[in-house]
Amino acid sequence: MSGYATAMKTAAAAHSSAVIGRRALLSAAAGLVLLSALPARAATDRRLALYNPHTDERFDDVYWCDGNYVDEALQRVNWLMRDFHRDQVAPIDRELIDLLRRIAERLETRRPFLILSGFRTAATNRLLRTEGFAPAAHSEHLLAKAADIRIEHVHLSHLRRAAISLKAGGVGNYPSEHFIHVDVGPVRTW
Repeated sequence: MSGYATAMKTAAAAHSSAVIGRRALLSAAAGLVLLSALPARAATDRRLALYNPHTDERFDDVYWCDGNYVDEALQRVNWLMRDFHRDQVAPIDRELIDLLRRIAERLETRRPFLILSGFRTAATNRLLRTEGFAPAAHSEHLLAKAADIRIEHVHLSHLRRAAISLKAGGVGNYPSEHFIHVDVGPVRTW
């Protein structure tokens, strides 16, 4: 075999390997396109579990799906987190709902948040003050941006640390009352 024939055979082998390489690359790219077209619903859904021990009401459902909040689910959250003293409902701040979900993710729990207080009217705030509690006069509860929470079988210190780590608002610690306060106001702790 001449030097020219050997060079041509080597070039043909290199070309064949390059074609296989291109085919493999195109095949892999096509596979990625097909995978990206499949629904990724589980990865994009936002789910939350809540329980109001004062009213014995529960919510455990998807509240955000396909890039949008689910209105019916938000209405159910608003009702569960209402001022149950007066049965007055306010739209719970969506950032608060997302914060609760993020806290649950941080703790890697599906247990429901016990909602001890969500939205609160000014009248209920005044009532709590006369009963010996010390609610803030300008509480984020009045704006439907706060919740007093706990999770059964999750130590309050873990719940508090998870909330603080997200730097998403205020976190108050009330160990003698067995709850923490979270809100989506300014970042602060007490």
